[in-house]
This record gives sequence, C-alpha cells and structure tokens, in this order.
Amino acid sequence: MKVLISRRAEDDPACIYAGIAAGNPDAAERFKLAAEKALELLGQHPELGPRPGWKTRHPRLRFWVISHFPNYLIYYEPRADAVSIERVLDGRRDVRRIIERSIEHPDPED
Repeated sequence: MKVLISRRAEDDPACIYAGIAAGNPDAAERFKLAAEKALELLGQHPELGPRPGWKTRHPRLRFWVISHFPNYLIYYEPRADAVSIERVLDGRRDVRRIIERSIEHPDPED
C-alpha cells in the first residue's frame, strides 16, 4: 500500500534527527533507520496501530511507536488505497494539542 507523507510529517523526523544527532550521531542514524522501517511496516499493515486514548476530530487516526525509540510516535490515518502519515512527534510533548489544533506552538493568549 502506498504511504503518503504530509508536509509537516516530512519535517518532523528531520527535526527529531537533528536533536538526537546533536548529542549522539550514531543514535540519530539508528532513529532514521527505525523510522523508515516503521513507515514501511505501516504501509504493509495500515490497521496495526491503536487509536489515541483521547476523543479526536480525526476518527481514523492511529499511532505507532518507533521501535527502540519509545518516545517517538507516528500518527497516521489508514485510507482505502494508502496510509496517510500526519505527524511524527515526541510523545512527551502535548501531542493531543498539536494534532487537534495542527499547530506546533501554543498561542500566546493560552
């Protein structure tokens, strides 16, 4: 099955990679390979991941933990003919807010 990657999801792994590489370049390379394998796996098994534990406006949203990097999650939606990768995020962040509001940083008024 085809794997479609949103514009934001294209940038997410690069930012994560850079953050890891600053302290450990070898770990960053392992992250990159693990993320690529996870994307391939989701392309083969789009219903594999669980749904988030919160009520979401994205009824088909699922997530998958990147192997050996348990803090990093791929959020995606299975479709009839493809898997749409929406975000790749550090699970220690407020991922619910990021996903639901589609913004990276909270509004200053919040």
